[in-house]
Order: sequence, then structure tokens, then C-alpha cells
Amino acid sequence: MRFGSGTAACAFAPQDFAWPSEWPVREWIAIAAKTFRELPDWGVLGVLFGASLLGGALLLQCVVCARWLRAWRSRRLGRRGEAQARALLAAAGYSIRDDQCSRRYCVRIDGKERQVDLRADFVVERRGETFVAEVKGGTIVNDPLHTPTRRQLLEYEIAFEVDGVLLVDAPNRKILRVQFPLSR
Repeated sequence: MRFGSGTAACAFAPQDFAWPSEWPVREWIAIAAKTFRELPDWGVLGVLFGASLLGGALLLQCVVCARWLRAWRSRRLGRRGEAQARALLAAAGYSIRDDQCSRRYCVRIDGKERQVDLRADFVVERRGETFVAEVKGGTIVNDPLHTPTRRQLLEYEIAFEVDGVLLVDAPNRKILRVQFPLSR
């Protein structure tokens, strides 16, 4: 008989095939319990150690997977935010000169010069002025008074030697010009 003809038999299944509902699960559990009881003490410890090792490996794999998913989501949101910011800047009359612009500058630490790499989302221009534009999409980080954001914008103004810095709040469709006391 073929599968679908009203019987439980399947054309590709072996003759002694048993459906999961027919499996002798209770017998298997009884055999496993008996085998486990007959193990010497070191064997029980070995089984427990192996099970804990397997559990730890699975937990570690879950953590790695969760981190990867979080990073993937962040990158995806970042790309979407940058696309929104690009359109927002163009609508406000800014022309984009460069995106993902890198800069290297020197910092002196105990008299020794050290190179620092920095990357900005956009370098834009409008009415003869040049700005570094940083795109933010979170609920806290898009506030220019948020300490890490403020410090990042200050570092951009110093390193890129531009006329100013812009904070582009992509989700709220706002462009904020941020000026610091040392501004020219």
C-alpha cells in the first residue's frame, strides 16, 4: 500500500517501521535507568560531567548566537538609518562629500605621539561650510547631551577640522547642529 491510501504503511518505509506513537519509550527509559544504576561511581561522574559539558557547550553556543543576532540587527538598523539620513541631509540642502570617512590624528600621551583612527558617517557641505554628520538611531544616543555622543561629536570637530558637526536623528527626522565652546 502507498502512503495516503488510508493505511499507515508508507512505500519508502521498511516493513518493520514503527510510528513514534508505537515506540517502546517506557522500555527504553527502564533500560537506560538500569544501565545508569549499574555504572560504577566513576562512570556516573563521567556521565554527569559529560552532560554538564554538553550543557555548557549548548549554553555557550546560545550566547554566541544571541550576540551575532544583536550585531546583525544593529548593522541592519545602522544601514537603514544611514539611508534615511542621506535623504534627510539632501532634503535640507546638504551635499554629501564623503561617507564613512576615515581620519587619523595624533594624540600625545606622556610626550609620545600616538595615532588614533576615527571614522565619521558623513562629511557634508552646505553654503560653503563643511560639517561632519553623525547618524544616530537610538532613543538615548540621539541626544547631543548624552555623554558618549557629545564626546564623539567633539572628537569629530577637533579631528576633522570642519566648520561644525551635525547630529542626524534618523528616526525623528531631525538634523541638529552642535557647537562647542572651542568652535571657531
